[in-house]
Order: sequence, then C-alpha cells, then structure tokens
Amino acid sequence: MRVLIVIFFLFAGINAHAQGSILSALLETTPITSRAAIQQRMDGFMQELHAKKFESKSDVRFLKMVVNKSHRKFLKHYSSYAQFNRVFESGTYDCLSGTAFFSVVLDQLGYTYKIIETNYHIFLLVSTEQGEVLLETTDRIAGLKTSAKEISQTLATYKQNRLSASAGEANYYLYQTQLFREVDAFQLSGLLYFNQAVVLYNQQKWDLCANQLAKARSIYDNPRVEELSEILFRSVLLSEMEQTSKRELLEQLKPYVNRSPVVASR
Repeated sequence: MRVLIVIFFLFAGINAHAQGSILSALLETTPITSRAAIQQRMDGFMQELHAKKFESKSDVRFLKMVVNKSHRKFLKHYSSYAQFNRVFESGTYDCLSGTAFFSVVLDQLGYTYKIIETNYHIFLLVSTEQGEVLLETTDRIAGLKTSAKEISQTLATYKQNRLSASAGEANYYLYQTQLFREVDAFQLSGLLYFNQAVVLYNQQKWDLCANQLAKARSIYDNPRVEELSEILFRSVLLSEMEQTSKRELLEQLKPYVNRSPVVASR
C-alpha cells in the first residue's frame, strides 16, 4: 500500500533542556559531520548581530535588519521539509527550519518570544520595546509584521488552519486535530524529527520512519505524531514486507495506535 502524504509543515530519549542551548538541541537532528561547520557559521553571524544591536536605537528597526540579513545570508530558497542543516549547507529552508534558525538568533540576542504551531504552519511572536511583532520566516520581504491590525489579521488567517494555495494538485493529509498553540523552542527538534519521518514514509522506508517518529515522540508527543503512527501501522499491515520484519515493526508501533482509522485525502 502506498499513501503519499504531503504535510504542509512541518514538527530523543533525553530531555532537550538538559542538553544546554537551543542550538545544541537542534544540532542533534543534523548529521554529525555538519555540526561543527553549523556552529562556526552561527557563531560568526551572532558576533556580527551583537555588534549591530549595540548600535541600534530601535528593536523593530534592528529586527528588520536581522530578518533581511538572515535571508540574504542563509534563508535563500524555500523547499518543503528542508532540514535544519540545509539552511547552512545550501540556503534551503521551510517554515519549520526557518523558525528553528530564528529561535536560535532571538535567544542569543536576548529577546523574549513565542513559537506558535498550527496544523500546517509555524511562526514567532517577538516582544520588543515597541510592542509585540509577528515574524513570518518564509516571507523575506514583509516577514516582520509590526502593526496591531496586520498582526490580528494574520493570526485570524492562521487560526483557520487551511492549506496554502501552493498545495496545488499534490496529495496531502488532512489532520483530524486542530492545532494553534505555543510550543517550546526545545520542542522544535521533535518537529524536525517528525518531518524526517514524513519524508521517510513517502519513500516507503517504514522502519526508518518508525525510528524517527520514536525520536519525535520522546521530545514532543503531539497529535500529528499519533496520526502518522496510525497511518504507518496500517500501511505496514497492508504491505508486502517480509513477515518477520512486518511483525516486529507492527509490535513496535502497536502501543501508539489507539485511535479510530484516519484517512489520507486527495
């Protein structure tokens, strides 16, 4: 059975807080060979931003510069499911890896912020001396929204939990649960593992998908993990896998399959 899932957005057994910084937690989701280079590039970028912040007289003006510089230097090409390491290796990102990038930047600059997760998107609300602003990481031109009216309108749109028009004719999965809630920055690594699981599911790499779901679950157990676990269970059950491997994988997934059947749409 092949069910293609294109989920527009998105989200191991140790507590990420014990690992230290947000960047350290995010680096755990990347290949070991990439981590030193990512750390080095981020350190250099933060030194540059700290110097600029010292000179700035306005939080909003400074953040606009940060967003512009981040897109010019790192966030260059949008691609669904782009993982955190690809931001640094190829300038490729999506709303999740972009939000992960900005969470590191804002944290190291000392800003207070919220990360808001919806069914198909994720964004940031940042506290500044001029009031709360909304940071939409996939909009390189007008990503920092500062007026109360514009922020209110944007939030109202996000709360509708609709797929973007860019979904086109692709197959996609309609979530059974409506999400609009704050997530901790350390939970972003769980969402990145979840996105890895989606990619592996679409490649029919069932065992690897289950492994990444387990990592996601241990950091941030949420409805989307439950739903994909159930879809994976049913796909494996109807597959032509070798029987011993199938039985072992079904036993691994069985504890997480507690809901009524869910359906892939379009």
